[in-house]
Amino acid sequence: MADMRTAILRAAQAADRLHKEFETKSYTDGDEGRIDVFGMMAKRDLPVMFRPLDKLLGAYLNEGAPGVIITTQRQLPVQRFTAAHELGHAVMGHTPSLDPEDVLMRSPFGAKIAGGYDLQDIQANAFASQLLLPRWLLAKHVRRQGWKPENLIEPDTVYQLSLRLGASYSATCHSLLSGRSIDGSAYDDLLAVKPRDIKRRLLAPYEPENYRGDVWLITERDDGLLLEGSRSDLVVINVLEHSGSGYLWRIEDLAAVGLAVVKDGRTDPHEKDTVGGMVFRKVVAESRTGAIGHVNLSEIRPWMESEPLRSLNLELDFTGPVPAGLLQAQREALLGVA
Repeated sequence: MADMRTAILRAAQAADRLHKEFETKSYTDGDEGRIDVFGMMAKRDLPVMFRPLDKLLGAYLNEGAPGVIITTQRQLPVQRFTAAHELGHAVMGHTPSLDPEDVLMRSPFGAKIAGGYDLQDIQANAFASQLLLPRWLLAKHVRRQGWKPENLIEPDTVYQLSLRLGASYSATCHSLLSGRSIDGSAYDDLLAVKPRDIKRRLLAPYEPENYRGDVWLITERDDGLLLEGSRSDLVVINVLEHSGSGYLWRIEDLAAVGLAVVKDGRTDPHEKDTVGGMVFRKVVAESRTGAIGHVNLSEIRPWMESEPLRSLNLELDFTGPVPAGLLQAQREALLGVA
């Protein structure tokens, strides 16, 4: 047990050294809400190839020159955690590793092999968790969204936190437990909830063809943030609208970046109508074939040329998961693309 604790500590320290090396706190203090693990791998000259793997999420190879293979058959958050796991193998100087589909569900104290614990996988998962989900980054998103400690036992909140971190729902639950933001009972309750049920609640009454994509609940607290997801993702924009005063949210920019509006409605937050009152505007949009670009939503009086009452700016990149081939930055470097 002491060896295992030491292995976990060394892995966390190795991840922290990478945070310092790449100054991740600096760029996440801006509008990038997740750790750029693929960028780290490119800068460390660790070749990353994406392939459709059978029953594997990824692999680390070090015969001759080290390299990483990652599946193309899972969503972007799973690709990112797998990448961090494989990077952990490389940084910790591990032997070659083929990582099966259950690698994300292995808690630090749950990965066993015959005769003891698989310290390599324990270290790689601990490294990946500390790299992608450091406590300071979780705290940043919690503050930005105005969540309180008691909100972190709510599945819908944890799901939205996971999207902004670029991590899976289960990995985020693991991180909250290890960071003592939740206890074991809350952790079990969170994992008992299926993300599909969370998505259904967020989208209701709209029902998509399937629930494979993630569902982003976007509010004005996300203003300026980079949202990075997959081509099948959906967004639910929930904002207050001063319709009683003639103000309406303009949402044309959604279509311009590739988001198709499939539901647009308003609900009155008050029991009785009030002159000049506000309503909640709920817009549901699908990515379908991918969405990328800058979105500017503004609340204006359509008949007046004046400054908007409020605005919401987003940078969207819903082009994941990463397709087959060499990591884009490494491919461009080989081709001499600036």
